[in-house]
Amino acid sequence: MLPYLNYHTVKIFSRIHLILFIVLAFAQCNREGIVDDHNIEDYSGVYCLNMQNLEMTLIQQAEAVNFTLNSGLLLDGEGTAFDNIIQLSAVTPDSQSFSASITFSADKESFTGPYELTNMAGITLTEGILLGNKGTCPEYDITNAGIPKFVRADFTNLAKIEKISKFRSGFGHSFTDGFEECRSMKHYFNPYEIYRKNNTVQIFSPVTGTIISITNDGYGESLGLTNKLVHIRPDDQPAFIFVLFHVDLLSPEVVTGKRIQRGEPIGYARLYYDDLDEYVTSFDIAAWVNTPSGLRLISYIETLDDEVFEHYASRGVLSRDEFIITREVRDANPLECNGESFVTSDNPDNWVILH
Repeated sequence: MLPYLNYHTVKIFSRIHLILFIVLAFAQCNREGIVDDHNIEDYSGVYCLNMQNLEMTLIQQAEAVNFTLNSGLLLDGEGTAFDNIIQLSAVTPDSQSFSASITFSADKESFTGPYELTNMAGITLTEGILLGNKGTCPEYDITNAGIPKFVRADFTNLAKIEKISKFRSGFGHSFTDGFEECRSMKHYFNPYEIYRKNNTVQIFSPVTGTIISITNDGYGESLGLTNKLVHIRPDDQPAFIFVLFHVDLLSPEVVTGKRIQRGEPIGYARLYYDDLDEYVTSFDIAAWVNTPSGLRLISYIETLDDEVFEHYASRGVLSRDEFIITREVRDANPLECNGESFVTSDNPDNWVILH
């Protein structure tokens, strides 16, 4: 007599039977020439991504793909190729899940497709469009050449700003590159209190270039066009990327891939979060540069040309150096962090007060 088979056992055997059927059918297709691994296009190579000038290396063998990033953002990932599409997946060092579906151009020189980052509970943390162009990303040697002063339009209306946090301050949260830790390597712009509401403080593109990425920001809900993270690559200095945080986009026409002129409006700073029922005091900007030694964060203020910086000087600032805590000073006076959160409290040394 056959042993008793409960529902779950029958279900398991049914699945096994289905899997065997698919495998045998696929093998038969191979024998009949319907699928041939030798006809799968090979997309192996290095691609420059639309995120902070990161580089992705794809290694493909038939339909099997492995990929790496030249940073610690993702652990080594894998994927599957079918026609001109590759499905990618990987995890971050803190166990978040990355997935993307990229479609290659006919000349195999570029790709585009959606990506998503989810936490362990399956909740989407951020999503956007992944773009890649074959070849290494442009570099700029700031060690030997210095930081060029090429920004000829400010990203906001300085007349509405009361104070600005210093580069490497202890305000906000820790934001660093791969060379430093536990410090805020960006600038927070604090509007006067009367302007701390939505649709009031405008955000502009500081350069002529391309919006290479728009994603949801990490603080508060990002519904529709609100609370976005915008990456812009300048035409004349493509090794640099400017990141604008907490932007309510001006219209649906502000999208990834959009060509944009310096001084062109992008949207408004998000200063009230409906889901948190909370007003905030600031919005922020960061500047990345791809150097021969790796991706580095620099002060946005250092990229301003003299004419733009004159607006800051007219508010009582004598030098760009006032906006920067040097690495030597910060290392000698370290902050304490718990993850990305500062343990030490905010203090006046974090700020440049405008007059």
